[in-house]
Amino acid sequence: MNIRTIFKTCIVVPAAMAALASCNTEQTEYFNAYLTAVETEGQPYKCYFISDDSLKVIPLNYYSNIESLKTDDRLIATFTIPSGEVTDPVEVEFTSFVKMVPQDILQTSAPDTVGNDPADPQVMWQSGGIEGTSRFLTINFIYQASTSGIQHKIYLIDDLTAENPDEDGYYHLKFRHDANKDQIQLSASSVATFPLPEKYTAPGIKGIKVDFNTISEEKDSTLTVNFK
Repeated sequence: MNIRTIFKTCIVVPAAMAALASCNTEQTEYFNAYLTAVETEGQPYKCYFISDDSLKVIPLNYYSNIESLKTDDRLIATFTIPSGEVTDPVEVEFTSFVKMVPQDILQTSAPDTVGNDPADPQVMWQSGGIEGTSRFLTINFIYQASTSGIQHKIYLIDDLTAENPDEDGYYHLKFRHDANKDQIQLSASSVATFPLPEKYTAPGIKGIKVDFNTISEEKDSTLTVNFK
């Protein structure tokens, strides 16, 4: 996936907010959250949403914007809560939202043919699997780039030659960054979300470990998500 596309999609709110997070601006409290759409019938809205911390989110506005959404569409949203309380379900008024572009996990027996330029995943979490939604793995990461506009790509790789899951019950994946020979001038951040088919969440699998090529040698090169 093109990192520039992801970055443009996600720039409106901070990344790495798996739970509802709030900020106070001129006495109005705004919340940011990652959401997954769920289509419904018999309501003034086409979809309600499940937040990445599993709250049911009911829209009070933006009905025309929501009309084009489908179940499992992924959003980053900013909204207010008229009641002033975070409940479950919670009714919200959107001030903005943007769609993310989910990317399938790449299954390959030749992972070394995929770019492996340094990148540092910072936060990783699993969400969904309730109210008819699919499960997703979302990763917030830092990478190095220039101002040239050269397109970078990212991949989450399932190495078909590896023994998975391991003896501890974890499925190992590889996070790969292809900088397309771009020069290093600055650090940037972005976020990517990946559907998790049953292969990666089947009974007996305790979680997912993602290995990556770090920017800093001092940083741990593996992130772990434990399934509840």
